[in-house]
Amino acid sequence: MPLPKIATPTYELVIPSTKKKIKYRPFLVKEEKVLIIAMESEDTTQIANAVKDVIKNCILTRGIKVEELSTFDIEYLFLKLRGKSVGEVINVTVGHTDSENECKQRTEVQIVIDDIEVSGDIKDGKVMLTDNLGVMLKYPRMNALANGSMDDAESIFKFIADHVDYVFDSEQIYNDFTKTEIEDWMGTLNQTQFQNIANWYADIPTLKHEVEWKCQGCGKEDKITLEGLQSFFT
Repeated sequence: MPLPKIATPTYELVIPSTKKKIKYRPFLVKEEKVLIIAMESEDTTQIANAVKDVIKNCILTRGIKVEELSTFDIEYLFLKLRGKSVGEVINVTVGHTDSENECKQRTEVQIVIDDIEVSGDIKDGKVMLTDNLGVMLKYPRMNALANGSMDDAESIFKFIADHVDYVFDSEQIYNDFTKTEIEDWMGTLNQTQFQNIANWYADIPTLKHEVEWKCQGCGKEDKITLEGLQSFFT
């Protein structure tokens, strides 16, 4: 005799970058197991792939290409999934960030997941380089950040080249190029033009939340801004 099926609730949310409303379900025990194994590996690529796979499984709306969503979309979706699957409150351990404060006490604070939102303006990727020449940029994908470092000028250059969707001028759009060709083309930009592109990436939206808390050691009231998905699981 087959075992009875367990009904799973469904919820709705809006993807930040596209403003598209989707339906989703909480992740199940088997999916949580995949996440735990990935987290224990401490491998950023494995963690990124596990998060994306779980999101794919839980989104019920057809036509959503998770691999094309931005990093902040993925972080937001996963956080909301986590809230409906495990609990609406996250316990985060924080400490004083003021170097002049000698108190080293770590304090656990509670954050309501529904209070966490994507911070920053969501813009199109158009950056003009001259009066009639520009580029269309893509928001970074999760694997792009997981697979490479951004610690030096060369890695930043390659990262930006990988995220050029197309080049355009007053006459046409140029989107049929190889990785080598776009890197060579970007090498012909002047410093101001390249900096305009870099500035666009420096100002992309992120998952952010300010927490006000009272230290359990010294009793001083303090506040800290948590930014990025990893900050909410420390």
